[in-house]
Amino acid sequence: MLKTMAYEISVFLENKITHFEKVTSLLRREAINIRSLSLNSMAHGWGVLKMLVDQPKKAYQLLADNGNTVSLQEVIALEMKDEAGALDELLFKVFRSGIHIENAYTRLITEQNMAVLLLEVPDVLEAVRRLEINHVKILDNKVVYGK
Repeated sequence: MLKTMAYEISVFLENKITHFEKVTSLLRREAINIRSLSLNSMAHGWGVLKMLVDQPKKAYQLLADNGNTVSLQEVIALEMKDEAGALDELLFKVFRSGIHIENAYTRLITEQNMAVLLLEVPDVLEAVRRLEINHVKILDNKVVYGK
């Protein structure tokens, strides 16, 4: 069922530009491309940086080896048209599938006029099963990472 799923990297960091830049600098030195990111501020000046990178396992190891609190989490990538109303259309199918979404964000692939909806869910295997039953196209990591 699961071919090769996509992974996101989450880094717990102090909410200062210098800490953010240290992470991006490490990735840059190793030629790891950030495809999408979100930075969420938390209480007391800390935040979580979530990134979709083209080499997630290498990025995880690099960041961990350099003293960062980091996690690697499987995410589900769904194909979406890059046009008005496409997100609503896709979310209706996701809703019909009955899965719980913990976090979501998008990535645009301009070369293919496609957008990707990335979902963090509590049970990836069950969510994939339900989405496939409802004919929702799940993308593998080659499309998501742009390789």
